Amino acid sequence: MIDRTKRLETLFLEEINTIISRMIASGSFSGFITVTGVRISKDLASAKVFYSVFGSDEDKKRAAHNLSVLRGEIGALLRKRIHIKRIPSFSFEIDDTPERASRVEKIFSKIEKSHEAEK
Repeated sequence: MIDRTKRLETLFLEEINTIISRMIASGSFSGFITVTGVRISKDLASAKVFYSVFGSDEDKKRAAHNLSVLRGEIGALLRKRIHIKRIPSFSFEIDDTPERASRVEKIFSKIEKSHEAEK
């Protein structure tokens, strides 16, 4: 079951990226969004789609709104593209890993500079 879940997560990741890319190209969606991961529950009933947005806080708010509005349309497109018995209901959650990594990198940089200053 774990192998199947992992394969489905990879498939959903690819398909949702494709759908969003097409929506951006057609103009029905704006912004620079990357789907970074998909986590499907053990019972295959629900899924969390993690995404990151390149831009300001306003861009992130707009992207979250657009994804919530287009969630039904994206789900319908997934049903057409993926042939499994039941498509899990999914929610979109922002992936803040890049921001956290940036903060950690800044902290390490400050520590390194303070050590160099002490020498």
